[in-house]
Amino acid sequence: MMKTVCAIRTFLKSTAGRAAAILMVTLATGAAVLLFCEARSSQGSKTAMFAVPAPGDERQAPSERPSAACAIAGQPIAIAQEKIESIGLKTVPARRGHWPERLRVTGRLELNESRVAHVSSLVAGVIREVPVELGQTVEAGEVLAYIDSREVGEAKLKLVNDRLQLASAKRASQWHGTIHGNTIALLDALREGQTLEEVETAFRDRPVGAYREQLVSAWARLKRAKADFQRVRDLGANAVIPEKEVIRARAEHEAAEATYRALQEQTRFDAQQRALDAQQQLQAAEAAVAISRSHLLILGYSESDIDSMDPIAEGERVAYYPVRSPIAGTVMAKNAPLSKHVDGETELVEVADLSTVWLRGDVFEKDLAATRGLRGQSVTFAVGSYPGQRFAADVFSVGDRVADETRAARLLAIAENPERLLKPGMFVEIELTSRNDTGVLQLPLAAIQRHAGATFVFVPVGTGEFARRDVKLGRATSELAEIREGLAEGESAVIQGSFALKSEMLRELMVEE
Repeated sequence: MMKTVCAIRTFLKSTAGRAAAILMVTLATGAAVLLFCEARSSQGSKTAMFAVPAPGDERQAPSERPSAACAIAGQPIAIAQEKIESIGLKTVPARRGHWPERLRVTGRLELNESRVAHVSSLVAGVIREVPVELGQTVEAGEVLAYIDSREVGEAKLKLVNDRLQLASAKRASQWHGTIHGNTIALLDALREGQTLEEVETAFRDRPVGAYREQLVSAWARLKRAKADFQRVRDLGANAVIPEKEVIRARAEHEAAEATYRALQEQTRFDAQQRALDAQQQLQAAEAAVAISRSHLLILGYSESDIDSMDPIAEGERVAYYPVRSPIAGTVMAKNAPLSKHVDGETELVEVADLSTVWLRGDVFEKDLAATRGLRGQSVTFAVGSYPGQRFAADVFSVGDRVADETRAARLLAIAENPERLLKPGMFVEIELTSRNDTGVLQLPLAAIQRHAGATFVFVPVGTGEFARRDVKLGRATSELAEIREGLAEGESAVIQGSFALKSEMLRELMVEE
């Protein structure tokens, strides 16, 4: 027995013991107060319980005063200034103002369907590498998987071949263009009557090809035939040589001139034709390269990828096709086991941008008036995972159809999610405004206290003194209460520290009883 008493004393001396003792006394006091209230109520003294004695009325006998724990005490509660400061007591006046009638509907958070990418491969092949994991954040253009594709390998190698053909066609076109230009210049020089030495000097370092020898030889023969003809013609005029020699010389000159003229025309045509053929071959080579590039662009490669592409240097990875993410976001799903054969119908990875989420709510038919004019407006919603915290979403769609099964219309809104607190799949409670009233007398909900079936507030009646005032409430939100009776507009009520006043009131009135 002594050991038990000692243990109890030791326990009570400790901090935990003292706290436990205070808690027990408080609970016992509260229970006694409630029992006392019920006993007085059962005696039919409800009217007296809420009677407020007139100030200065001393005729009421102490035994006839209302119960301190169950009714409004006429005497104000005096609070020392130090205690007022310690509990941070504050008051606000009751005011009339706008009162939004709130409607709460259930909803669900979902992925923003405008920012979800179901990524698949544009080519058929075998999965060789998957460098991303579930939940990983990826950037736009980041590689999600590599597909070994024969189509890709062949397209890259064709690009290599077409590039080589283009380079060859460019050289050929440049060469034949130069030959054509120099040939025309040579023909002009010969037509102007330049000497053979002048022509050789002017075109020594200018390529003309086989046309040089043909034209110079024909031009030299023409010059010689012309000189012979002139000499023979002079001799024939003086009857030095027979007429037939003159005729022969004339024929040789005319033949040499005709040959030269024909060679000029043929040379001009051939040079131009070869230059045109080379140009056409160049255009065909350019078209082939453009087609090869377009094929790779269709497969998802960018212009810069193709410009820097070196299929020969890639070696065995020449057929590897990178599947890239079209958006920045988070990997939400992955169906890409290694060595699996896939095609364009196979979804490999799902990427979602979680910086925003969609809010879906079902508004029942009877509450559809609350959605009128809601498009483009903001609504608030709460999530059970974050008590006391509210989020905002901008409505972009209000369903124009009521579902047969639920008799509800679909509401869609988009909510910003910069800290990723909102998770798709969460259930939420959406708050809508169904009616707007004005001139409603209201107080913050923190001012309202309840006890023994009564609803009341504390009003200041003097310096450091506060009196209990019964009020009749109307509507209420999570922050405000409508005051219908008991308080006039402009009268102040305690909103911070009212619970401490309530405790003080109960303590004093219990002592009085």
